[in-house]
Amino acid sequence: MQLLTAAGAAILFAASACAATPAESIDAELRRLFPANLPGAAVLVQKNGVTLLHQGYGLANVELNVPIKPDSVFYAASVGKQFTAAAIMKLVEDGKLAVQTPIRQFFPNLPATWHSITVEHLLHHTSGIANVFMDAAFRNAAFADHTPQDLLQAAIAMPLLAPPGQDFAYSSVNYTLLAMIIEQLSGERYDAYLARQFFVPLGMTQTHYIQNAGLIRGLVTPYEHGPKLAVRWSSTLLFGGGSYASTNADLARWTAALQSGKVLKPASLKAMNTAVILPNGHRVPYGYGIRPHTMSGQPYIRSSGDIQGFHAEIVYMPASNVLVSILSNSDDAPKFGLFPAARRIATLAAGTALPAPTPRQLADSVLQQYAGVYTHAGERYTFEVKDGRLLVQYPANGKWETLLPLSPTEFYYEANSDFRIRFASGTDGKPTSQWYDAVPVDDDTDPVFVRQ
Repeated sequence: MQLLTAAGAAILFAASACAATPAESIDAELRRLFPANLPGAAVLVQKNGVTLLHQGYGLANVELNVPIKPDSVFYAASVGKQFTAAAIMKLVEDGKLAVQTPIRQFFPNLPATWHSITVEHLLHHTSGIANVFMDAAFRNAAFADHTPQDLLQAAIAMPLLAPPGQDFAYSSVNYTLLAMIIEQLSGERYDAYLARQFFVPLGMTQTHYIQNAGLIRGLVTPYEHGPKLAVRWSSTLLFGGGSYASTNADLARWTAALQSGKVLKPASLKAMNTAVILPNGHRVPYGYGIRPHTMSGQPYIRSSGDIQGFHAEIVYMPASNVLVSILSNSDDAPKFGLFPAARRIATLAAGTALPAPTPRQLADSVLQQYAGVYTHAGERYTFEVKDGRLLVQYPANGKWETLLPLSPTEFYYEANSDFRIRFASGTDGKPTSQWYDAVPVDDDTDPVFVRQ
C-alpha cells in the first residue's frame, strides 16, 4: 500500500477543503439561474428532513428594488390541485364518496354526454371536459368575477374533447367541480374544510385562500416577459384548481406530511401518486393532483403551477428523501423553465447530478455541416454557425442559444448542460437532429427533426 507523503496529504486536505458542499453547489446554480437584478424565485431544499438551503434570489418588486426573501409569498397556482385531491380522498376515507361515483349525482342538470363522467375522471383530467381558458370569448371575460356555477356552465357550452375516460386533457374546471363536490358533502365552504382538515393541524400559517385573503403580507409582484407587470385574471377563476398563495416552508411542510402518510391513509396516498393508464395502454404522468414520474428507475414526484407571472415547482424524491420547492414571480427566469431547474437542484441535493461537461474544439467545417432548418410536425430548429460556435433557435421566434460540442455529433446547451442535441442521418440519408435530456424523467422519446 502506498502511503501519502506529508506534502501529498496536505494537498489532498486542501483539495477536499475547497470542494463545494451540496448547498454551495445549489446556491451557485441558483445564482446563475436567477439574476439579482430581475424577478426571480424563493427556493427551499431539504434532504432527510434537514434544510440544505432556504433562500431568495432576484427581486420581489423590480420597481422598488425589493429582494425576494426566503419566506416571500407567491401564488401556488395548480400546486393547490393536490389540496383539492387530498380533500376528496379524505371524504372517500370518511365513507361519504367513492371515486367511481358519477358526478351527475352532484350536478343533476348535466347534458347526457356528461352522464358517465366520474369523480376519478375529474381527478385524472380524463373527463373530456374542455379547458374554458382556451376559449377566446371566455378569455375576454376572464378579468370579471365568475361563480363556480358560471365556470361549469361555460364548460357545458363547449363540446367534450373525448368520451369520458378515453383520453387525458388538462382542464382546471375538473378541479372546480371537485371543490363544489367538497362543499356539498362537507357542508362547509371549500376553504374552511381544507383549513380544518389540513392547514391548521399542519401549522401552515402562511397558506392563504386568495379569494378572501385581502392584502397578503409578503406577497411578491408577478412579472411577464420583459419584465413587465403581469396582468392577472380574476382570482375567482382559480376556485379548486389554484386557490392558494403560500410559501416554500408551508409547501414543504405539506409535501413532507402528505408523502409520509400523515395526511391520508396508504391506499389514498398511493392513488394520488399513481399515474393514469389510458384504455390504449398509454401512461400519463398524472395521478390525483400530482405528477408522478420516474427518473433512473426511481420515483420522481412533482407538482407544478403556472398562472400569469407566478410559477411553482415542487419535487419529492423518495429514494433519496430529497424535497425541492421553487416559487417564482417571473415568466423570464429561469431560461428553460422551473421543471428542469428543480430537477437539476434535486439531483445536486441527492448527489446524482451529472458533472459539468468539458467542451471539445471542432473546426468550422464540422459545425457548418449542421447548419440549416430542421422540422418536425410544424415545429422547427434552426442552426447557424457564428464566430466559431454553433447556435440554435427554437421555437421559430425564440432566442438564439449557444451549443458546445461534446463530440463531433453531440452538443449541449451552454445555458443548461443537461440539455443536448444529437445529429445523425435518417434511413433515407437526410440529416436529422434530436433534442434530448441527459437526465430524463420517464421513458419519453424525443422527436427526430429532419433538415429541409
